[in-house]
Amino acid sequence: MASPPSSPSPNAKAPPPPPSPSVITDGAVSGTIPGAEAFAVHYPGYPSSPARSAQTLGGLPAIAKVRGSGPGARLELRFRPEDPYCHPAFGEPRISTGLVLRLSRSKGSTALPRAEVVARVRNAYHFEGMADFQHVVPVHAAEMRKRKRSECPNNKEDLCSGNEDVMMLVPPLFSIKDKPTKIALLPSSSALSKSMQRVVVQHRWEMDIGPTLALPFNINWEDHISKNSAEWGWQMAVCKMFDERPVWPRQSLYERLIDDGLQISQSQFKRLLFRAGYYFSTGPFGKFWIRRGYDPRKDPESRMFQRIDFRMPPELRNLPRKERRSEKWTEMCKLEVMPSKSFIFLQLFELKDDFIQAEIRKPSHQSTCSHLTGWFCKPMIKTLRLQLSIRLFSLCPNEDAKNFLRNAHELIERSKKQEALCRSELLKENK
Repeated sequence: MASPPSSPSPNAKAPPPPPSPSVITDGAVSGTIPGAEAFAVHYPGYPSSPARSAQTLGGLPAIAKVRGSGPGARLELRFRPEDPYCHPAFGEPRISTGLVLRLSRSKGSTALPRAEVVARVRNAYHFEGMADFQHVVPVHAAEMRKRKRSECPNNKEDLCSGNEDVMMLVPPLFSIKDKPTKIALLPSSSALSKSMQRVVVQHRWEMDIGPTLALPFNINWEDHISKNSAEWGWQMAVCKMFDERPVWPRQSLYERLIDDGLQISQSQFKRLLFRAGYYFSTGPFGKFWIRRGYDPRKDPESRMFQRIDFRMPPELRNLPRKERRSEKWTEMCKLEVMPSKSFIFLQLFELKDDFIQAEIRKPSHQSTCSHLTGWFCKPMIKTLRLQLSIRLFSLCPNEDAKNFLRNAHELIERSKKQEALCRSELLKENK
């Protein structure tokens, strides 16, 4: 038998009353903000009904799926959800401090409406993309699809086409960027040149010298430098180096001057080079400094001063190496240490290799200097490059390096035979 309910104790506290709703009356807020939460969508348009706006957002299930995803999930808005070609606009979520209000007013009352806070808005979706980029299917094409709907099993009908209809393949996106971006355009070259002409520039005689062959070799630097200045001694040292050898790699020449006791900066060294030499940007002597007045393309003896390059295979580029200071040019030419860079170019004349030095001193049988191989034939250039690879691969104990070394030994034997055949053919042509 159930016991009767006990009477409340006179000392027991009554439960707290429910919080009064937050009400806005005459611009003043009273009450407490409710704990209910909601989210807002800043819809970029004027939908005909709430149901239509929810349909353009993918429907309530799609909205719930986005809400249940991560905090950065975006809403997709399709202004024409029934059109498969419609380009979506994306709404990004942002933190919001808004409130949802319920407005009410008694019938026949002329007083201001009463506002009640229903929920707080934690985040809102903003559509700031380029929604005007929409692909609209032509009206006649849409009518044609309607007539052929029974013949097309595909619902989208984007690949169905008749003899009189054109198949329409629409790109999924119209732009890499979904938001408009401000582009800072550079001024035109003509406007830039005019602005530079207005600036007063101190003219130096070195400005008349360009780094090409089409330059006046009769310019004499001795008429523009004082003999008692330090710059005179530096320039004489550079000219002396060019008298010793007509073609120099820049780093090799700079290290040679430093070893001889000259303390010059890179900017000063550049001025000294332009007074005494020039360089080609490409070709067998590319990036090497050449004595002014000397053209290696007309002298077969310049073949020993050509450049040769070496590319590190991708499998050997990430091998652990001992930390060391920046490599000197003379150390790289000794071929005793693996280069730290994946691509290097050296001068044949400076390589410490007996085979290479013997081959480059053999007489050349080519009558012209090629832009690709210089005064050597293609098999000879390949042989020299393989010999350089053999020297460098032999310094690495890695298994991949051993495979490259074995392959290089096989290729160089074939290349030597091809070079001998090429040399005999050139001899016959010269006779």
